[in-house]
Amino acid sequence: MNWEAIGAIGEIIGAFAVVVSLVYLALQIRNQNKQAKLTAIHEMSREHRFASQMMATGSLSNIFVRANKDYHSITEAEAVQLVVFVTGLFRAWESAFIEHREGNLDTNVWEALSRDYIQPMGSAAFCHIWKLRKQNYDPDFQKYVDSIESREYIVK
Repeated sequence: MNWEAIGAIGEIIGAFAVVVSLVYLALQIRNQNKQAKLTAIHEMSREHRFASQMMATGSLSNIFVRANKDYHSITEAEAVQLVVFVTGLFRAWESAFIEHREGNLDTNVWEALSRDYIQPMGSAAFCHIWKLRKQNYDPDFQKYVDSIESREYIVK
């Protein structure tokens, strides 16, 4: 065997190794993307469950009910509690919006999750707080929330 033949065999083996490496890398990237999407779904669900549990507490739900009837009837301390809670919800919703926009959150999951956030937007308290704080959020998210058709918030 001459050196040219050995060199050609070496090049073929090298090319094959590059192809195998590229296939392996592509599979790894695909797995990482799948894992990123699952992580995004988990994070959004966790934030949503936490917010739901917060609203279930007696004091916050009482503040919310009174604020919906007359926002100015709640005390400053109660307003702070409600604003912090609602802006946290908006932040979680914005996070889901961005994850969906970036392709890390499946459309079906995004739409289902978003419906849970859209419902409270029909309440006077949420609308009031959104007007107070909306400038603090992603411009595309602001447009999205502002484009939502207002619906009556029904509790009972």
